[in-house]
Amino acid sequence: MDARHSEEGAADAAITADLQGTVLSWNPYAETLFGYPAAEAIGRSLKDLLLPGELDVEPPFGDVACVYEGLRRRKDGGLLYINVSRSGIRLDPAGASHILYSKRDVTHLKVARDAKLVETRFGALLESTPDATLIVNAMGRIVLANSQAARAFAYDPRELIGEPVEVLLPERFRGTHVGHRSGFSQEPRMRTMGRGLELFGRRRDGYEFPVEISLSPLATDEGVMVMSAVRDITDRKKAEQKFRGLLESAPDAMVIVGYDGRIALVNSQLERLFGHSREALLGQSVDVLVPQRLRGHHAQHRAGFFSQPRPRAMGAGLELFGQRADGSEFPLEISLSPLETEEGLFVSAAIRDATERRRFEQTLQDASRLKSEFLATMSHELRTPLNGIIGFSEFLIDEKAGALNGQQKEFLTDVLASGRHLLRLINDVLDLSKIEAGKMELAPESFNLVAAVDEVCAVVSPIAQAKAISLLRQVSEEAVTVTLDRHRFMQILYNLLSNALKFTNAGGQVSLSLDREDDALRLQVRDTGIGICTADLPKLFFEFQQLESGSGRRHDGTGLGLVLTKRLAELHGGSIRAESEVGKGSLFTVKLPLDAPSE
Repeated sequence: MDARHSEEGAADAAITADLQGTVLSWNPYAETLFGYPAAEAIGRSLKDLLLPGELDVEPPFGDVACVYEGLRRRKDGGLLYINVSRSGIRLDPAGASHILYSKRDVTHLKVARDAKLVETRFGALLESTPDATLIVNAMGRIVLANSQAARAFAYDPRELIGEPVEVLLPERFRGTHVGHRSGFSQEPRMRTMGRGLELFGRRRDGYEFPVEISLSPLATDEGVMVMSAVRDITDRKKAEQKFRGLLESAPDAMVIVGYDGRIALVNSQLERLFGHSREALLGQSVDVLVPQRLRGHHAQHRAGFFSQPRPRAMGAGLELFGQRADGSEFPLEISLSPLETEEGLFVSAAIRDATERRRFEQTLQDASRLKSEFLATMSHELRTPLNGIIGFSEFLIDEKAGALNGQQKEFLTDVLASGRHLLRLINDVLDLSKIEAGKMELAPESFNLVAAVDEVCAVVSPIAQAKAISLLRQVSEEAVTVTLDRHRFMQILYNLLSNALKFTNAGGQVSLSLDREDDALRLQVRDTGIGICTADLPKLFFEFQQLESGSGRRHDGTGLGLVLTKRLAELHGGSIRAESEVGKGSLFTVKLPLDAPSE
C-alpha cells in the first residue's frame, strides 16, 4: 500500500509509524483529535504521546493487521475512547517496514455502553442516596446522574449523560481538573468527603456554589469507573462565615482546636496576644502557645478534656501561662467549651491575658499586709497609754486617792467605760490584723465547757439584767470536754452573746446551746431581737459594716465583733452561719472541731 495515498482524504486520524512506534506521519485529523501539531508529533513515540499509562499497551505485532479499541490521551490530558485499525505498509520486499494506524473517536459509543450498564446495575441505588451522585467513566464522561445531582446542578439528567464531568466545574478550574482526573484514573483510590479542599460546582446558569466531594473507584465489566458524591455546603459556609465573624468580634483571644491538637481557627485578638500570624498558626499544634516546660503534660490534659468534654469557666483556680512568639511567658486565664461539628468534636478556647489582674492582686495583697502591719503597730502604741488611763480611772473610782462627789464619780465612770470600749476595739483590730497576717497562733487545751460558759455568762449577765432579758443556757453531756484555744473560744462566745443582748429589746430572751453534731461541736445563740433582713445577711461578716447607719442608729458598735468571730472560727477549722427574720430574731450557729489544730 502507498503510504501517501492512504492518508489523503482520510476521515479518521491517520498515523504512520515504524516498527519501534516512532511517528513518521500525522494527518490533520490526528492533529484535531489528539491536539498535537504534526511538527510536534513526528519523531516521537506513540506510546509517549497517546498511551494514558504504563499498563496501556498496543497489541503485539505478531499479526500486524488488526482492529481493537482502547483509551488514548490528548495533549491536554483528556482521555478518548478510540477504535484503531492497524495494517502494515510494505516498503521493503522482505516484509512490512511501517505501520498505518487509522484511529476513530468512538467515545460516544463507549459512553452509551457504559451508561446502559451502570443504569441497569446502580440506577435504583443512586436514586435512594441523599447526596447528588454521579458515575463517570474512564474518559471523564458522565454515564449516570441521579435526580439529586440534576437538581443540584440545574440540569435534566439526560442532558448530563456523555458530557465531560468538567461541565459541572467553574471554567477557571476545568483545565487543571482534566489532569487531576487523569491522574486519579491511573491510581484510583477512595477519597472521603471534606478533605479540607476548597471545591466549587457550577450550575447550568453559571452560578457557582461550594461543594464537598467524595470519590470511590467502581469496578465494572466495562472497566474501572468513578462514583462521586457531591454535597452542596452553601448553608454551612454561610454559618462558618457567621461564626468567623462572631469569633472576630469576641473581646478575648479565641482559638479552635481539633481532637488531634491542631489549630483550626484563630481570631485577630489571638494573633496580637501571642505575636504569631494566622498563617503560621493554622494547622500547627496548639502546644506552640504553651511554654516549653509545660508541653509534656499539656497533651494529657487535652486528651482528658476530649474524653470528658464540658465547659470550663474562665480562671478556674489554675495557674496557667502562655508563650509568645518571642519566647516570653505571661499569665493567662482560659475558658474551654466543647464544639460539636460535622467534622467531629473541637474545643473552643477563650484566652485572656491575666498580667494586669495578677499585678493588681499582688498590689492588693501588699496593701492588705501593710495595713495589717500598720494596725498592729498602732494598736500596740495606743494600748500602752490607754491601759494607763483605765488603770488611773479605776484607782480614782475606788477613792484610793480620796473621796469623790457624785458628779466626779459619774464622770470617771464614763471615762473608764469609754477606755474599756476603746481597748476592746483596739484588741479586736489587733486580733484581726494578726489573723490576716497569718501571725495568730492557737494554744489548744482541754477544758470543761460548762466552766467556760459560766465564766462568759457572768460577764454578760449585768447587761441582760439591766434590760430584763432572760439568758438561758444548755450544754449537752456529750460535749462537756473539748480541746480548743480556751481564750479564743470564750472570745467567740462573748461576741455572740453580747451581740444578741445588744439587739434584743427589754424583756426578750437570749438562749445558748452547745451540743455535739457528728464529730463537731455545735454552738448556737438564738435571740428574740429585732432581726436582720435577708439582703443584709451577707454584710454581717465584713469589717466595719454597720446595718444601722446615720442619725437613726440606736446601737453602738464597730462592726468588728462578728468579723472577728468568723475569722476565729475558721482559724480553728470551723465555720459560722446566720439565719434571721425581721421582727422575730436571729440564730447564729458556729461549728468547731472537738480537737482543734495546733496551728
